[in-house]
Amino acid sequence: MITDLRMEDEGMERGPRGTRERFVRLLILILCLSTLLMASLRITGQGFQPSDDALRHVAKVVSGKQWSEILLVRPEFTMDSHPGWHAILNSAQKFMNGVPDDLLVFSVIILFFLFTFIPIFFLRRPESWVLALLVMALFSFVPLSRSFYGRPFIFSMFVIVLFSFLWSRIRDKRNPWIEVSGYALAAALSTWIHGTWYLLSLPLASLLLARQWRVFSLMGLATGVGVVAGAILTERPLAFLHQMVFHALEAFDSHVLVSQLVTEFHPSDGVPLIIVVFLLVLLWQRVRGGNILKKLDNPVFFLAGLGWVMGFVAYRFWSDWGWPAITVWLALELESIFEKEIKPFGFKRLAIVVAVCVVLFLALTNDQGGRWTRNLGVPWPKMVEPDQRPWLPDEGGVLYNDNMTLFYNVFYRNPHGPWRYMLGFEPVWMPKEDLTVFRRIQLSPNNAKSYAPWVEKMTKNDRMMLIRPSRPKIPGLEWHEVVPTVWSGRLPVIDRNSSTSAK
Repeated sequence: MITDLRMEDEGMERGPRGTRERFVRLLILILCLSTLLMASLRITGQGFQPSDDALRHVAKVVSGKQWSEILLVRPEFTMDSHPGWHAILNSAQKFMNGVPDDLLVFSVIILFFLFTFIPIFFLRRPESWVLALLVMALFSFVPLSRSFYGRPFIFSMFVIVLFSFLWSRIRDKRNPWIEVSGYALAAALSTWIHGTWYLLSLPLASLLLARQWRVFSLMGLATGVGVVAGAILTERPLAFLHQMVFHALEAFDSHVLVSQLVTEFHPSDGVPLIIVVFLLVLLWQRVRGGNILKKLDNPVFFLAGLGWVMGFVAYRFWSDWGWPAITVWLALELESIFEKEIKPFGFKRLAIVVAVCVVLFLALTNDQGGRWTRNLGVPWPKMVEPDQRPWLPDEGGVLYNDNMTLFYNVFYRNPHGPWRYMLGFEPVWMPKEDLTVFRRIQLSPNNAKSYAPWVEKMTKNDRMMLIRPSRPKIPGLEWHEVVPTVWSGRLPVIDRNSSTSAK
């Protein structure tokens, strides 16, 4: 029945000609999917390796440890923030025999697939999604590149894409319980995998702005049920929900300057090129006689607008929530243009699809500026290297560091290291007194006195590891360049034989 309706919608005939038209449609679907598949394989095949949280997620699963065994953690943080994602990686690890690099590639590809494949099955003209991604690759590449980061936030981007297609179906159907149940499941998985359950309120806010009262009540119910179900999956629902809100509030309340926050928490610049694209699409629609107000008065556009406005507070509101919404909005606008201007089963459409797919593949996979290979072959300390092991902490020791990049890479290459890290993936997880020291270091990184509190409490099992172009000028420690630009400091080793001889 669904096939018959699609045939009627697109003017597909029955008989030999209808068979040919179905073949064209299937061919276009395969072209779009294979373009995204081949692009992701090409990028990972070049040796692409994410440089941040994807590394620590993989390393945590391989280590088999809790965060309290990996980091020095303040007492308020008692749970894993991404239990669902680590459960998925743990299952993948068993299947892949625990090879970290394979788990990392799995993280990148599976999440990229989830985000980019789903719209193709919702759109009557799937090439409109491919073209929308191409436009974004040309005008807003950074958010698109983040879909290759292999991090749980990409699942939340998928939820935004799903919302952008489901809301209208829920509006138009008398009994949309399949769609409502599907969105509840997505909300539950998002809560369990990504943890930022409170941000699921943004799609609901966009429904209110669009005055979609019935859809708001149904999707609000789905969101509430999903959040509760996802929290229950963590086994400590109330503690988990509280910790995620506490984490967010502390992350934005423990700094003096914006520069002390991680880069993705910095404000957005307003993405002016996307504004240009948006205005050009509206101008085209206006010239063709479209209703501009109708194009803007819908939840998808309002969600994109909310993300854009909140991006002036933190870039991630735009990149993770507003950007996926505006990309879907653009795809829907392009689909309406295609349906008016291009016959569904003509050679012209097929030629356009091939051209768009080829250009998208080249736009995504080219290594401009080393964006996919800049981390390839960069050395980091490994405890399996005999000459490097003495400059890593001993069992029960602490690795004092002032750079999260160092944590990600050292932990990834030493998941079974018998030590803990002072700074991990988020400064506010540090003990309060150490967070105070770290904030002082951020303000005066070249002042040796900033590191003095850490040097004073270091033991012979501890090390201080810093990324510097030359030997750190921090007294009280002996320094060694373990790998280029990575220096490790330890308390001076007393030569007992020399002491005995002197006596």
